[in-house]
Amino acid sequence: MEWLYPSNLWTVIVAPVAAALFLFAAFRRRQLAEVFGDRGMVRKLAETISTRRRRWKAAMITLGVLLFALSMAGPRFGTRLREVTREGIDLIIALDVSMSMMAEDVAPNRLERARNEVKKLLDELRGDRVGIVTFAGDAFIQCPLTTDYGAVRLFLDVADPSLIPTPGTDFGAALRMAIKAFKAPSGRPDDEQRTRAVLFVSDGENHVAELSSIVEEARKANLILFSAGVGETDGTPIPIYVNGRRIGYKKDRNGQVVTTRLEEDALKDLARDGSYFRIARTSSSLPKITAALDLLDKTAFGRDEFEEYEERYQWPLFLGLMLLFAERLVPDRRKLKPGGVMINGDLIEDADVDLSSV
Repeated sequence: MEWLYPSNLWTVIVAPVAAALFLFAAFRRRQLAEVFGDRGMVRKLAETISTRRRRWKAAMITLGVLLFALSMAGPRFGTRLREVTREGIDLIIALDVSMSMMAEDVAPNRLERARNEVKKLLDELRGDRVGIVTFAGDAFIQCPLTTDYGAVRLFLDVADPSLIPTPGTDFGAALRMAIKAFKAPSGRPDDEQRTRAVLFVSDGENHVAELSSIVEEARKANLILFSAGVGETDGTPIPIYVNGRRIGYKKDRNGQVVTTRLEEDALKDLARDGSYFRIARTSSSLPKITAALDLLDKTAFGRDEFEEYEERYQWPLFLGLMLLFAERLVPDRRKLKPGGVMINGDLIEDADVDLSSV
């Protein structure tokens, strides 16, 4: 047995509070009766009120409140087998890890900001298979397609410029590696039928292939390209770190500090069949990609069977309602039949009873 909302268990305190209020009300009635006059006279005037019924009514209300509190906590016990069909798309995230991604025009730097935004994106995905390709002047598969988003996050954490020794930024190499990542080792026919998309996360400084040829290659492979630009359009230097310490900024052959800026036009051209998103200094539109992905055709790629607890909140809720309903039907007053008398709180219907022995 478990509770769906264990934080609501604190509400059970209402039951003893209700019981305490009923006890206090009974105590106050007794005090007021003593103040009113002779106890025997007061009892005779109130002989139609049943103390026993009042106790039953109080008990039903208290127990009903307790059952309501338990129902709010969502009791769950007993299990059932549930089958869930997994469906979604295949998404490769091509993450730029070139030196220009270390620029600090967005905090703490472009690469770290990009990794954080991709992690937030993973929190919004449901059922899609995700893989990671890291690229600079070359590319390789950092994480194969998987539904284990925890593993994807681990691979994101270790993505940095040291993974790709080849300098530069080659979108073409990234796309070819993404196409390779889509090819499942099993070679099943349905793998080619799934909707497939590639999300480029970069500052847009493409140094090798023509973007038009990359887009055409993606179309031939039935891929939908999205892109996310990281950084600002103003030029900023590229810091160089050794053992975690900044030792200066990247310079060209003439000793001039090299600056880098976000090339939005290149990324927009790359995502002409999809959508472009911006990760800026103080804002990010990347979360909107989930809406764009939802518009794509989903493909079923597996079924999972698992046991889950049965919801049982209906039982205490129903019993609580029945108790409160029954409490309303029980009167706290009783009718005296003609000739009846009350003795020690009990109704004696025979008017000829001998009272001398009482």
